[in-house]
Amino acid sequence: MSGEFNQDNYYTENYKKIMLCLGLFVALACAYVTFLYFEYRVVKALWETVFISPVHFWEQVPSWEWKSVFN
Repeated sequence: MSGEFNQDNYYTENYKKIMLCLGLFVALACAYVTFLYFEYRVVKALWETVFISPVHFWEQVPSWEWKSVFN
């Protein structure tokens, strides 16, 4: 290599911009996945405190019957 090699100019400007954009995309994707995980965890915890199971929920719903309109 010639004496003009400079470590700072190893990557071109376009390559640096692409890597910056991809790095920001990966960081935002990681943040979004983490947000979804914690949101799912909160919803699941709320479900477990309110309902034990769907069968248990429907057992608590009062039964009803149609009332006749004409007597």
